[in-house]
Amino acid sequence: MSAALIEIRNLTKRFGGLTAVDSVDFEVRRGEIVGLLGPNGAGKTVCFNLISGVYRPNGGSIHFDGEPVERLATFELAQRGLGRTFQIVKPFAALTVLENVLVALGID
Repeated sequence: MSAALIEIRNLTKRFGGLTAVDSVDFEVRRGEIVGLLGPNGAGKTVCFNLISGVYRPNGGSIHFDGEPVERLATFELAQRGLGRTFQIVKPFAALTVLENVLVALGID
């Protein structure tokens, strides 16, 4: 079993003739904070959508906690503890930051 919590190997995603993610490799170890940087159109969001199960890869592998997960449904990934958030800093402008977090948790 790998020491990596998330292990991405040769990850590739094509949309017709466009290759959005081309043979990407990286690891994220437990406790690490990792950023994915690149210009607009570089494939960052597609990469996150692949890891979180929104898209299926055309090639490569995604391992989470040592197990292959690239063919699992989004809800199955969430059950294992793998999910994603969106870059919406404050979705409900009339609420405080804490109230916005509580909404996501389903707490009154």
